Amino acid sequence: MMSGTSIDGIDIAAVAIDGIPRPRVRVLGTTHRDFPPDLRERTLRAASGEQMGTLELASLHAALGDAYADAADAFLPSLEVRPDLIAVHGQTVAHLPRQATLQLGDASRVALRTGVITIADFRSADIAAGGEGAPLVPFADFVLFADRAPIALLNLGGIANLTLIPTDREEDVLAFDTGPANMVSDLVAEAVARRFDEGGMAAGRGNANEDALAWALADPYFARRAPKSTGREDFGKPFADKLVEHVTGAGGSTDDAFATAVTLTARTVADGKIEIYFDDMKTPIMTATDKTFTWGRVGVGSFDDSGHWDDVTVRAEVRLADGSWSAAPGDLVSEGQTLLSDGTTRTSVRSAQPLSSGATMLRVSATQSAAPPTLSP
Repeated sequence: MMSGTSIDGIDIAAVAIDGIPRPRVRVLGTTHRDFPPDLRERTLRAASGEQMGTLELASLHAALGDAYADAADAFLPSLEVRPDLIAVHGQTVAHLPRQATLQLGDASRVALRTGVITIADFRSADIAAGGEGAPLVPFADFVLFADRAPIALLNLGGIANLTLIPTDREEDVLAFDTGPANMVSDLVAEAVARRFDEGGMAAGRGNANEDALAWALADPYFARRAPKSTGREDFGKPFADKLVEHVTGAGGSTDDAFATAVTLTARTVADGKIEIYFDDMKTPIMTATDKTFTWGRVGVGSFDDSGHWDDVTVRAEVRLADGSWSAAPGDLVSEGQTLLSDGTTRTSVRSAQPLSSGATMLRVSATQSAAPPTLSP
């Protein structure tokens, strides 16, 4: 179960995982449930850093847990088999890379309502092991797509993250957040009483403001080396408001602000100066210029090409839960940072007591692979 930085609702995927360490993954069913408007508003306030007392945060933690429990309880009857585990990511309301992270949503309520063992708190375990705490999806990316290497997988949610899989060796994987995706656009929409720019219509009508883009691209985050992660703390409402101010101050329209936000995502994902190399090839697999991608040996595919690829984020949480419960080994090393680790909290309906995980913690390594993907600024 997953609710991301867009805070639009809960995505659920039922997944069958057969075999270790490279399992066969089958999607048995999926669903989505919107957050009620009041719960979404409360969650957005918390995630935006507004002042909230501990009583209000505790109440929100319980309300989100009930929302996850309601969604799971409604979904389970649609399945032909009862799940062995439920993975609950929770709702991120604070993320300080390598320091601390906070996901709200009481997983105990899911366990007690459904009667299914529930695993949660993945990001805290990663940070405790010395990692960034995000992105978590590279573990699932490697499990699902390593046999297609070399391949690059891009996830555009509230934040955009990229996983580079140059070979079928887990030690070569590199993943990081490239910057904001629909987060800034959604915040522009909220300023004009919309949920989002449906179909990208407003951005399509507008024109990106180059001065505003230059201001945005000067943010220190974009100069940092990967692996790295970000969130609303960097690209939330203050950032979006300043971007709109740059656009409208120069005589631009709201449509131009939408176009500028979308172009910011495109440029930070695929800047003309970035070249991605796989193996020891001297020619880049991908060179990207503004709005134009040119690929060499590797083809470009959408998530629909492989069937249900849009469920990959949810599947990441399920795979993490499966690895947590079975204590399956699975090292994934990237430039000295642990991408994923175990150490999650399990809540069992039989005892309703948190159990400390004794499963394998993914190792931290300061050794780079012989031929890692190279990002040339």
